[in-house]
Amino acid sequence: MRIGILLPLLVALPALAQDGEQPTNEAGEEDAQLDTAKKAAEAAKKAAAAKPDLSKATKPGANLKKKPKPKAAEDGLPSWPEAGGTSPTTAPGHEMAADWDAATGPVAEVSYPFIEQHGYFRTRADLFHNLDLDTYDLDLGRGSSPFLPPLTELDTDGSDHINEENPDDPHTFRRGADSVASTNIRFRYQPTLHISESLRVRTTFDVFDNLVLGSTPDGSRRLGYDRPDSPFETFSGSQRPQESRVSDWRDAVRVKHLWGEWTTPLGLLMMGRTASHWGLGVLANNGGCLDCDFGDSVDRIMGVTKLFGTYLALAWDFPSEGFVGFSGQHSNPDQPFGQQHDFDQRDDVNEYVVAIFQRPLTTQEKDERHRLLNSERKPAFDWGVYNVIRTQEFTTEGNGGIAATHDQEGKLRDVKAFAYIPDLWLSYEVRPQANVFYKLGFEATGIFGVIREVPFGFVSKPKEVCIEENGRENPAIAPEDCAGKVIKPRERDIQQWGYALQFDARNEKLKWGFHQGMASGDETDGFGVLDKPAIDASEPKDQEVTSFKFDRDFIVDMILFREIIGTVTNAAYFKPYVGYDFIFNSEEAWGMQFAAIYAMALEEKATPGNEAPLGLEFDLEFYVHEFDRFRWSLAYGILFPFGAFDLLDDQESSVVHEPGIAQTLQMQVGMEF
Repeated sequence: MRIGILLPLLVALPALAQDGEQPTNEAGEEDAQLDTAKKAAEAAKKAAAAKPDLSKATKPGANLKKKPKPKAAEDGLPSWPEAGGTSPTTAPGHEMAADWDAATGPVAEVSYPFIEQHGYFRTRADLFHNLDLDTYDLDLGRGSSPFLPPLTELDTDGSDHINEENPDDPHTFRRGADSVASTNIRFRYQPTLHISESLRVRTTFDVFDNLVLGSTPDGSRRLGYDRPDSPFETFSGSQRPQESRVSDWRDAVRVKHLWGEWTTPLGLLMMGRTASHWGLGVLANNGGCLDCDFGDSVDRIMGVTKLFGTYLALAWDFPSEGFVGFSGQHSNPDQPFGQQHDFDQRDDVNEYVVAIFQRPLTTQEKDERHRLLNSERKPAFDWGVYNVIRTQEFTTEGNGGIAATHDQEGKLRDVKAFAYIPDLWLSYEVRPQANVFYKLGFEATGIFGVIREVPFGFVSKPKEVCIEENGRENPAIAPEDCAGKVIKPRERDIQQWGYALQFDARNEKLKWGFHQGMASGDETDGFGVLDKPAIDASEPKDQEVTSFKFDRDFIVDMILFREIIGTVTNAAYFKPYVGYDFIFNSEEAWGMQFAAIYAMALEEKATPGNEAPLGLEFDLEFYVHEFDRFRWSLAYGILFPFGAFDLLDDQESSVVHEPGIAQTLQMQVGMEF
């Protein structure tokens, strides 16, 4: 059935019209994809003319030309990408990501196949102070922040040891802890295998993905080890290799993306699992920045072509296939190899993407853009329209797991869901003179649709129910005889929207800007990101799902949205910033930046304190950045939470705890290639 749909799709790009400075080697990005065929052809011609020693060419770095500096550096403005939003205090122009645009320059003079290599290694040390906002109450068993206090504050039984100084208190440790700290690492490796001029295979590996240092001691009963020479952590002298059994279901090496590309006369065809990114990263974000944690991955067959000076991209996505497995009695444990297949088509989630955009993609287009901005000093305007249609008729529940057998219990549940997701992206940039630029970016999106039958937790509820004037449900009254209000407990209307606006400027060593954004909310309790599901079975009267959530890798601040709420949702934020580079040239920048963020809720009833003001945060960062190679930063953030984080009693009639100040100190070291 799907093969018939595939044929007219000359589909290509894993990421569509992103902002003009996105990292081009990040899996799923289009910049390098459309350039690669041209680069490969030039490399082949040079290789044939030079007749390189193929025995030497197989060695790492053999016959490689030195990577040129970014062209934008000629104007004093290095061309960093803006992947995945900005860092807590860093504005566009100094994002924490490598300059993948350098891939558009000369490439290896070797014969096919050859490997192009990119990636980074990062180390992050975090200190969080009072992120529970001093509101957690042991008697109520909750607080106004999803971030819980340290374990010593949650422990009610003590350490099972008599406290000789105070027999009435079972705790032998001092109470009142407010801070937690840890250090984590990640190595991201993103090679591209060039098979021929028109064929490539790309992938992304994460090694020790956000591994917390000291989290896998070789002697730990907590992790299931009982070694005679290391009975508990005190005697642990080594760390075990990371594996899913002991590392919170995370393997040491995680393959994030794997897809192939085929350049055709009509466009570029791509198929596989790739990262997904669009515009500023509000709706879809590849997590390409050095400080990002997540990254959107999509199973996709996709392509792009250029018509009348405008790019057209079509995609066919596979969000979910339901139960998959083997025929007969085979399953993954007894059949680790072989081809699995989908058990039913009707439980699939179908998604189709159509995007129209204008921005430079090829080497020639980028050269023209560079000349327009830096030689002619004319403004540049990019735009894009992204449309997603998503449908699902049924979903499958049961014990089938990832790879099931036909005889395992599985039930089809009605969903009958439909969603339309439009997105508009605009970008305007001008460089009136050297070391001066002004840039304006905007992205607005929405999710509109309906779920006719919410499947889990709602099956036992009637399709329609009468709500009497006192607000109580009365299923005994037929809907047609109801004198009150008729609701549909199983049905949910989806109406969500959000936007982000970014203005950034530089004048020599001084930079400044203003970022503002807004995301729709919902009247039901909870922020809806870290503390509750988007659709709550205990709220059958909530007929609408209206809380939009920015992508988690769209980084706005250090504490409020990133750590406590989870992302921007049910909120409007306002962020002015100013920075100064003490050292700034085409090679490096040493500087600092200060930002202030004020945020307020759109639906005050959804906040713990039933008030709109969320808080005021100040972030300060010092950094040393050797472009495309190394970045060190030390950042401090302090949040003054407002009435939205008051902890109310169960009757919501009085304040139990008022929120306290939260702080964080973070150091990051990144090495890029």
